[in-house]
Amino acid sequence: MKVHVWDIPTRLFHWLLVSAFAGAFLSSHGDRFLEFHTSLGYIALGLVVFRVLWGFAGNRFARFSGFLKGWQSVRGYVASAARLHPPRFLGHNPAVGWVVLFMLAMVASIAISGIVTYGGEENRGFWAGVFSFEAGYNARVAHALLADLAIAVVVAHVCAALFHDFLLRENIILSMFTGTKEDEDTYAERVSHIPPHHDVRSVLRLIVWGVVAVMGGLALLYLRPAGRTDFLRMPQPNVVDDKGFASVMKVNAAWMEECAGCHNAFHPTLLSADSWKKVMMGLNDHFGEIVTLDAAVSEEIGRFLLSASAERSTTEASRKLMRSLRGLPAFDRITDVPYWKAKHEDIDIEVFKRKSVVSRSNCVACHPGAELGSFEDHDIAIPE
Repeated sequence: MKVHVWDIPTRLFHWLLVSAFAGAFLSSHGDRFLEFHTSLGYIALGLVVFRVLWGFAGNRFARFSGFLKGWQSVRGYVASAARLHPPRFLGHNPAVGWVVLFMLAMVASIAISGIVTYGGEENRGFWAGVFSFEAGYNARVAHALLADLAIAVVVAHVCAALFHDFLLRENIILSMFTGTKEDEDTYAERVSHIPPHHDVRSVLRLIVWGVVAVMGGLALLYLRPAGRTDFLRMPQPNVVDDKGFASVMKVNAAWMEECAGCHNAFHPTLLSADSWKKVMMGLNDHFGEIVTLDAAVSEEIGRFLLSASAERSTTEASRKLMRSLRGLPAFDRITDVPYWKAKHEDIDIEVFKRKSVVSRSNCVACHPGAELGSFEDHDIAIPE
């Protein structure tokens, strides 16, 4: 006989939260779907508030008093599960009861940190101006970390459900759709005719679905729509050292002060080592200007430029640039490099004369990530 366990509000909450979280996560990369992402965050927070209230007003399986057990009960259940003989519960088992509370707190924290980010860093929404930019920036970091943690928790949650199915031969995921489960007598009668859970086919099923759950989590993390790059969270590109190890490029203070202080900071990954040597040796006639640097400072800047030159860079732009230079002499202008010319040959010369662009060398006008060595196609925006 079937027993009604999960009421309609509990089931609606569960699957609406799944949908809201998945949608918010998939729309979190870049600003293209920011309003949609924010709306889903508010929906998720509203669902959490509802579930907390329903934890006092729902049926006995939905109420916190029905599934939040003491430490002894939790420890006993975990120990029995570790021995592969967990007891069956109609509602949440003692361990999952506390996991439910943790997940509610985690989703609420993600939503609240998102609200602070939206109001402080983006200066948008109902809370615009209430939170400082610094608060919004810090909240963004917490927001991203919590979201990634949530993916791990969700994958663990699904794997635990699969493990439950494997050990107890009960599809609890299906029960969250139907709302019903078997009573004790019906369950005992059914499982008494099923072969032991350690048969090869059952183990393979568990492994296959476990891999599917993990791969699904990884897909959420790494296969989100690209959208525009979030440059506030983007580090400098990786460069390879003399030993062949790649690490994030560290910006040199002298280079920033002496070079970027006079003109746009042309990223060191945009020219070859030979080109940077040519530039540094020609400071007496630096594109029509005489540049005077202290010998030690000049040497320091030179070392930095060589350590982060196109040969050392791991970016797509740098590697294609180097490929275009094969057999050619060193260029001291980025705009003379064959790869640069090929990429920009279809752009009307009048575009470079616009007040918003000024010249061919003003990379940042169309590439907002130029100072970070990022020239991704989806970030290009030619100003009017």
